[in-house]
Amino acid sequence: MTPEAPAGPAAAETAWRSAWEDALTALELDVDAVERMLTALHEGTGDLPEATGSWTPPTVGPLPESMRERAQLVLARQLRVMEDVAHAAVRSRQHLEVQRRMRPDDATSRPMYVDAAF
Repeated sequence: MTPEAPAGPAAAETAWRSAWEDALTALELDVDAVERMLTALHEGTGDLPEATGSWTPPTVGPLPESMRERAQLVLARQLRVMEDVAHAAVRSRQHLEVQRRMRPDDATSRPMYVDAAF
């Protein structure tokens, strides 16, 4: 058996940084997935990625200062994607409303085709 290394301040800092690295990576992947979804919806490919779950911040303390710029870039992407999703939702509602207005309310008002050859 090999003896375990003592869990000192260096190990705690490494774990803290690692937890935040993992959290930021997960956020980036979530934003990537939403961007792919918006692209698929825009292009009409129908290849939508699976929905992502909610994010829970790590409970290891505040964000390390050295990761602040990366976190700000992720936040900026998230805000842009949220705006894009909101615009997509509005466009979708507008398209549904146009479809609803074009659809006849009365089933008897549907066009009928008559064979004039008789």
